[in-house]
Parts: sequence; structure tokens; C-alpha cells
Amino acid sequence: MNNKIKQLDEKYQLRLLTKQHIQTLYNWNVKEKHFEHYTCRPLKLSQSFEEYAFKTLKSLSERKEKIYVLVKKGNCNIPLGKITLFDLNPRNHSAEFGYYLPNNNRLQGLGSIMLARFIQTAFNDNELNLNKVYATTSSNNLPSIKLLEKFGFKLDGRLREHYWINENKYDQLIYSMLKYEWTK
Repeated sequence: MNNKIKQLDEKYQLRLLTKQHIQTLYNWNVKEKHFEHYTCRPLKLSQSFEEYAFKTLKSLSERKEKIYVLVKKGNCNIPLGKITLFDLNPRNHSAEFGYYLPNNNRLQGLGSIMLARFIQTAFNDNELNLNKVYATTSSNNLPSIKLLEKFGFKLDGRLREHYWINENKYDQLIYSMLKYEWTK
């Protein structure tokens, strides 16, 4: 990690999502106009805040996912970005993750800070006992590809024409990192 990111990193922390953060995440969902650019999964936007909060809290309580938010130290109730760890596979010691920064928080180095903190957190969580974390992105999402490659994620595979965005077809790229690759 370069020195500039290290200096910025001291100002931020990654925290588990709390009820106080949910309204902000919901607002991001309402304001985001291009979710189809960030996932190949079917879009299921909640109709109301109550529905969104209920589904989020239920998923967390059932341990189907862990949601982390990047916050500025001293201002822990205002999320700047989020990373969701899901598809937890205890048998194979692996999990998928996805990240999101709202438009006003992009291009400030926050993605690098958030991802560095997340990798450290995920691999140090003894309860999860992860050996591998992986993420997918569209072949046209150059900022996401650069971020993953910057941290040493390896391209594991490509699902051809897996993303359909505005009638354009893009490949889905699958990147992963093994625990020993992060700790060496």
C-alpha cells in the first residue's frame, strides 16, 4: 500500500454494519441509477425502507452474510462505502464479497482503504476461518479490475457474455486471493 493510502487509512476504520447504518445504505440504493453495472445478479431493489431493513437484518441474523462499512474515525454512524461478505462456505473455507461506494465517495482512494481493511479483517476472523476470498466484476468495470489487481487478486476465470448491460454483453471476471498470498 502506498504512503498516501497509509496516511488516509489511519483516518478510517471498517466496522460491522449496525442498525444506525441501514438508512444510509438504503438511501444509496434509492439514489443509484446504474446498479446493473455493478452486479450480474437479478436486481431486487426493496420497495420501502422497512422491507430493506427487515431483509438486511434477517440476513445478518441468519449469518448468511456479513456487511462491513467504511467510516471515518470519530464519525462511525456515517458509512462511506460497504463490503458484503456472502456465500460463506465453511467446508471450503471460502466466501465471496462485493463492494460498493456511492458516486460521491468514488475516486478518493476510499476503495483501496476499504479493500485493504476488509482483506485483513476477513483473513483474521477465526470464526470464519477463511482460506480464500473472491469477487466478480464485469469486464468493462476497469476501476474494479484495477482495484482487485492492485491488491494481488488473481484472475481465476471468465464467464463469457455473463453481464447484459443496456443490451451490451460483457464477460464476468472472477478474481480470488488466498490467505497465504495476503500474509506473505
